[in-house]
Amino acid sequence: MTVKKVILFSLIGLLVLALIFSAIFFFVLNSKSDGKNKKVEYYEFHLDAMYTNLKDSNNILKTSITIEYTDNKLLEKLNKSKVKITNSVLELLRSKDAKELSGKEGLQNARKAVLNSVMEITESKDISNIYFTEFIIQ
Repeated sequence: MTVKKVILFSLIGLLVLALIFSAIFFFVLNSKSDGKNKKVEYYEFHLDAMYTNLKDSNNILKTSITIEYTDNKLLEKLNKSKVKITNSVLELLRSKDAKELSGKEGLQNARKAVLNSVMEITESKDISNIYFTEFIIQ
């Protein structure tokens, strides 16, 4: 090989490497900026106050629930399913006793169960959280 061929192949190799690194840098930079530009907007759907007796006791639970979701189109489905959601929540809470619902862990377990129930009824993964805005056991 002559010196000219070695220099020519070296320049071509360097150019190919520069193009590859430029493409990688462009895709990495682009994917990071897409994640920052997407701002998630949250919406709230409030259920009416609910009263239910608790399992195997004379205790009564009063609760109000707010459903947090991310797709504005879900509002119509939530309004149509409000009765089903309320019934499901009442059935779920009625099957618990005061001990199961006490403390932070009990409340978190109830929230998860209600969240799963609402997601199942609405057939949507756009529900991000469930909040008990009122939770009184007497």
